[in-house]
Amino acid sequence: MDTAPLFEVFSSVQGEATRVGERHLFVRLAGCDLECVFCDTPASRRVPDEARLFLPGGRETAPNPISRATLDQWVTRLEAEAGPHHAISVTGGEPLLFTDYLLPLFRDWRARGMAVLLETGGHRPDDLARVIDQVDIVMMDVKLASSAGVTTPPDVTLAFLGYAATRECAVKLVVSARTTFAEIEPVVALLNAEIPLILQPVMGSKFDPPKGDHVLELQRRCLPLHRATRVIPQTHKFLHVR
Repeated sequence: MDTAPLFEVFSSVQGEATRVGERHLFVRLAGCDLECVFCDTPASRRVPDEARLFLPGGRETAPNPISRATLDQWVTRLEAEAGPHHAISVTGGEPLLFTDYLLPLFRDWRARGMAVLLETGGHRPDDLARVIDQVDIVMMDVKLASSAGVTTPPDVTLAFLGYAATRECAVKLVVSARTTFAEIEPVVALLNAEIPLILQPVMGSKFDPPKGDHVLELQRRCLPLHRATRVIPQTHKFLHVR
């Protein structure tokens, strides 16, 4: 696969999970095999006619699908004009739909000293296995019916963790006012002590966001089982940046 559907490439602050606050170079692929209610980039589920590159001096576009060479040129330019960056965050959509396309890029970027962070739904373990040796950080988003409208089966989460835990890894649970500890507990039971669990209040969804006391109670119930449980909202939303 020499080409893939690309949504956008841009530089911004990482607003989620354990790398929050770092400056990342984002590569957002287009296309997803899930229909999560809480998705904050629903347009990226579909392939746009043109992919977008956001540079400090303006925006450029190119027709989809995008070749590896074009994407690498865009990444190189953005690193030069908006860098330095802590990592390249490869996201979507669902990036693991495009492992054949991404694997050579991951190798090249890491050889040039760039850390690769993979943001994924955490539901495609076989595809993760193909690229994990060329990934530095895995941020996996386990789906809950109370916020996503879909659920990641425990056996799939466990299989995914088997690969993800060989790298720096964190598990994110987006929680709503409907989320209960009983829904979270089976996920907590799958985690080893070193993997951070992030409770992220839902934003911009048909499901109501949880009140602060509700999130704190979920964390309180998780902590005896998993001390590495944190509450981190989407901080980039407060800065009004993508």
